[in-house]
Amino acid sequence: MKAEDLSRIDAFLSASALEAFASHGLVLEEAEYRGEGIEEPFASTIGFTCGANRGVLVLTASRVLAVSSLPANLRHGEVEARMIADWTGELSNQMLGRLKNRFHGAGLEISLSTPTVFAGREMRHFAIPSSVYRSLLFTGGGGLLLVEFQADFGEDFELGDGPDDGETGAAEGEVLFF
Repeated sequence: MKAEDLSRIDAFLSASALEAFASHGLVLEEAEYRGEGIEEPFASTIGFTCGANRGVLVLTASRVLAVSSLPANLRHGEVEARMIADWTGELSNQMLGRLKNRFHGAGLEISLSTPTVFAGREMRHFAIPSSVYRSLLFTGGGGLLLVEFQADFGEDFELGDGPDDGETGAAEGEVLFF
């Protein structure tokens, strides 16, 4: 894969994360990657397919960051782990939806699966070898967010300039009826 396509994927990931959390009133900043784990992590993984290609987005948020991004009406008292886990799954879904729209603009149609959420101590994601692996770290709300993206795109894979049909993807939050 070309370096410019990898840079575009990084930009898509960053913009999608920043927008998803900003829509919930939390400003994130990109940070230098570090090898240390995330304290009190909640992780969500959500897969996607694109023809014969497949991949996964893994979002790992510290408890404090996840709670900081919750809607205000849900941030009262001690927030239960189940609520934080559910919310982390929702955040990964929202982020991958934004990423899907960006990929659509680059001529790539992806289909999403449903998120699976984990919570624990000292969790690590052991990425299986894939042709594309990207990792971005963010700070915000007093905590950390790690975004990992893996995809099995072929060596000759290239992002296009956009779809030829003139259509755009659905806006975030838009309701579609089938």
